[in-house]
Amino acid sequence: MRKILILLAVFLFFAQNFLSAAGTGETGAKVDPKDKYVSVMAYWGGDEEAGFREVLKAFTAKTGIPYIYEGNRDMGTLLNLRIASGDPPDIAMTSSPGTMARYAKEGVIKALDGSDPILPKDILDKNYSQAWIDLGTVDGKFYGLTVKCNSKSTFWYKPASFRALGVSPPDTFAGLLKIADKYLAAGKTPYSIGGGSTWTLTDWFENIYVRVAGPEKYLKLFVTHEVKWTDPSVVKAFGYFKEIVYPENKLAGGVEGTLSTGFIDGFDVILRKNPGAEMYFEGGFMSSFAEQNFPQLVGGKDYSFFAFPEIDPKWGKPVVGGGDLAIVFEDRPNVRELIRFLASKEANTIWATAKKGAVVSPNKNVPLNVYPVLKGLEAAQVTQAKSFVFDGSDLSPSAIGGDAMRIALQNFITDPGKLDSILKTLEAAAERAYK
Repeated sequence: MRKILILLAVFLFFAQNFLSAAGTGETGAKVDPKDKYVSVMAYWGGDEEAGFREVLKAFTAKTGIPYIYEGNRDMGTLLNLRIASGDPPDIAMTSSPGTMARYAKEGVIKALDGSDPILPKDILDKNYSQAWIDLGTVDGKFYGLTVKCNSKSTFWYKPASFRALGVSPPDTFAGLLKIADKYLAAGKTPYSIGGGSTWTLTDWFENIYVRVAGPEKYLKLFVTHEVKWTDPSVVKAFGYFKEIVYPENKLAGGVEGTLSTGFIDGFDVILRKNPGAEMYFEGGFMSSFAEQNFPQLVGGKDYSFFAFPEIDPKWGKPVVGGGDLAIVFEDRPNVRELIRFLASKEANTIWATAKKGAVVSPNKNVPLNVYPVLKGLEAAQVTQAKSFVFDGSDLSPSAIGGDAMRIALQNFITDPGKLDSILKTLEAAAERAYK
């Protein structure tokens, strides 16, 4: 069986290199001996790949070191096969801190710190806040450099609507609820929720839970299941969510409308000429849909966002989101050059301003004025975050984050009075999924 896996890995390796333009990144280029180039594997294609290639081409122009880029949407499978065959890429990108941690514990990736560091501490400290260093750390050693990220802790509103109501963006959850009450008193609906796209409901719960219980318990709930879904901290978080969804006159379309509206349509509800609601919660990426669907509106002026409000002052406003981490399989001089370049202000500014596939960078030295207004606000949020946690449903087994959790949240919106049985059912699913 192992021989078959190795042969398959070798076949996929050569096939992928042929398809993804090896060597210096150009079709038909000759591949240099291994000690003269650096290889990178990622799942990016299209505009995402185009943006990253701008960074790689700048690296080659700066250092003279050619690169091989291998893009594959099923990268996880290919990477595992390459590891099994003893031929991993020099650097790979992963969107899963759990995968990084597993590789670190298995000893198949290199710690970037140490007595002879691949990525010196002064470079890391100069460019990244402690939240991003912590995210890439496993058992006290640093393994993963976050190269791009996004925030799911952005609460969308319309500045003119807030001014008319006589309110400002709230710092606390209690302040948010007061704004909702003022909207109700004015005959307006406070919230739109695109609950037909059920993952939006998990984003709601994750932002509430990390503010109620803190990042450590958050990881114990979603990653290790040391915290059960029947835990008092979970019950408490659902209590805060109930303040949003009950009674249903707080929601555009009530319960039925909430559970049948997709995430893009949910945002459209607050932006259209005759809005069905005044506020919408979802990630920073929603600005792209607003630009497409409402080109006459100006981001940062007609619509903007505030950080998901604080619940417990002890935890403040952690950022929930996603991102991609660079992990290193081979320690060679050229690999060191690239990982250090990827950590630099220069590389991250190139990526943040790419013609296609521009990203929000966690590098705190990328000038905020290089971004469009809303991307700049999102970049400020993530670079200044004191705590960053990955999307919990993505950290969980798919049977939980992709199924049971979403069903539980839908059922809760339908009937909050059944919370006890909802959580018992969710916990039973978790006990099976985490075995």
